[in-house]
Amino acid sequence: EREVIPGRRAAKGWRALLKVSQTLVLGLMLGTGVLLSGAAASTTANGVIVKLRDAAPNVPQGANPLPRASTGTPTKPDAARWGQVLRAGRLDVDARVLAPDLVLPPTLKPVGRAAQLMQLGRRLSADEAQVLVARLASNPQVEWAVPNTREQRLQAAPNPPVDPLYGGVDQQWWLQAAGGIDALAIEGRLRGVPGFQQAWSQDRGSAVVAVLDTGVTPHEELVGKLLPGYDFVSDWDPAAGRGYANDGDGRDADPSDPGDGVTAADKAADAARYGDCAVKPSSWHGTTIAGMLAGLTNNGTGVAAMQWEGRVVPVRVAGKCGADLADVIDGMRWAAGLAVAGVPLNANPARVINMSFGGNAACNAAYADAIAEIAQAPGGGAVLMAAAGNTHGALARPANCAGAIGVVALNRDGFKSNYSSFGATAAVATVGGDDADGAWGDLLADTGLLSIGNTGEQAPGTAKYTRVYGTSFSAPVASGVAALMVSANPLLSATQLQEGLRLSSRPHVSSPSLTACSDTNPGRCACTTLTCGAGILDAEQALLYARDPAAYVKPATQAAVLNNAELQEAASRGPDRVANVIAEPTPPIPATPDSVGGGAMSPPWGLGLLAVTLMLAAVRRRSPRAWRR
Repeated sequence: EREVIPGRRAAKGWRALLKVSQTLVLGLMLGTGVLLSGAAASTTANGVIVKLRDAAPNVPQGANPLPRASTGTPTKPDAARWGQVLRAGRLDVDARVLAPDLVLPPTLKPVGRAAQLMQLGRRLSADEAQVLVARLASNPQVEWAVPNTREQRLQAAPNPPVDPLYGGVDQQWWLQAAGGIDALAIEGRLRGVPGFQQAWSQDRGSAVVAVLDTGVTPHEELVGKLLPGYDFVSDWDPAAGRGYANDGDGRDADPSDPGDGVTAADKAADAARYGDCAVKPSSWHGTTIAGMLAGLTNNGTGVAAMQWEGRVVPVRVAGKCGADLADVIDGMRWAAGLAVAGVPLNANPARVINMSFGGNAACNAAYADAIAEIAQAPGGGAVLMAAAGNTHGALARPANCAGAIGVVALNRDGFKSNYSSFGATAAVATVGGDDADGAWGDLLADTGLLSIGNTGEQAPGTAKYTRVYGTSFSAPVASGVAALMVSANPLLSATQLQEGLRLSSRPHVSSPSLTACSDTNPGRCACTTLTCGAGILDAEQALLYARDPAAYVKPATQAAVLNNAELQEAASRGPDRVANVIAEPTPPIPATPDSVGGGAMSPPWGLGLLAVTLMLAAVRRRSPRAWRR
């Protein structure tokens, strides 16, 4: 290889050759209608880095890069080639007349092994640099040319939200960047979160999500964030002044939450209606989920939400004691923009519908038909995000229905929460908080998902902030990711939304100390694709899929391996929960011409229902019809 030739003679030759560039550079700008001195740029470049084909190295191989040698000048052959490149413009315009702020002739500085940095005395606008690069690169003697732009520190979002309850390991950790090494305490390990903070650098969300729930209560975080909704809770006895609706009437256009609590007085006054309902305070469940999805964000107050500019259509389907299936079906269809008898059309159809209620039974024909209908709704169809259930057993419905996206709840570290149901029909898994209810107690518990709520015991009180746990809240986390996908690409079909969430998910975490989830180990456990869906929800990758589904390639990512002292201690205590009780198989009930499709149960579902019945008798639950909050 040739050495760099130092000395005044070479430098003098370079000065002569570089002088030619004064006509080239300005000619490039004139030829495309761009004037160097006048362009406004969002990204500037401090010159252009150029490499000639087969260029001599700036420092000979094996040479000691002394200061004098490192300033190098091109070899004579390279100098001649550079002269040809610069003269290729064949322009004789005096650049200083048209761009007096340029420093000419340009300077050249060696960069890398064999490239040169061409600088013109000031930074170039993005347009200026682009034109110069294109013209240089078009010369056959130039191997490549790139703008000398300034790289920035990589971060999850250019401007993370300034809401005071967002940051910190014990606040809205579920919205923060995914990561954390195994050696950290659990507060620093966020391998189970979807990584909204990373995703916000692509899209901060402006989609509409329908929340099928208990309705909403006033909160400062929801001001201007709610679209007109509807109340589908139909059970109300005007003569007795009682009913699940608890708001003085049946269906109406007011989705406000009057409270879903049940008192001992309710049970005593109407045992037929409330007899099998648990005595409990109101949950304000719908308010919490609405805040998670679309609460005011980056306003310097309270908490942040998954979508900064998103909005919620509140669809009240649940009151005292839970939600009637008929109300759920009508609410689901209305949310997607389909016609419901006696109800005005929804003016703001949602592509994403969140359903955090359900029943411990097989999917039936009513759910199956409705899910199929909403997938074909106008505008690309809607997806139903459904909570897996909190019985640490088989998935509840509608999460177990074909076409629904059943969401399993994870601990912040990525393993299954102690309470979450699981099974082969689950679609994905994401954080839902992990309380101390399992046998391992608070050894691996987290602080729950921080959002908004209400202080009222039965009727609405004042607004507050609250921490929650349950698949009721892992489902809206998945809804939030789907909403970002719709925001990024409204043309996605319902099928693409489902496929994208699965395909873009991260591998489930593993551990030599953590046993795989199964009916014999149903508490905190290691998820697999056979028990918790395709993987851990990944918001950033889901957005990359959304922008171009056909071109998306899932990155080759290794599963995080957990093996710390906490896990080892927990494993030494035995299973986090006792084994699920599985009954002996029973023959299926044969279908008859009079039977309704979906009414006949197969053996696995008979077993699942019996197991759930036995479990519910042994495990504390706040309500037999409602999820853990």
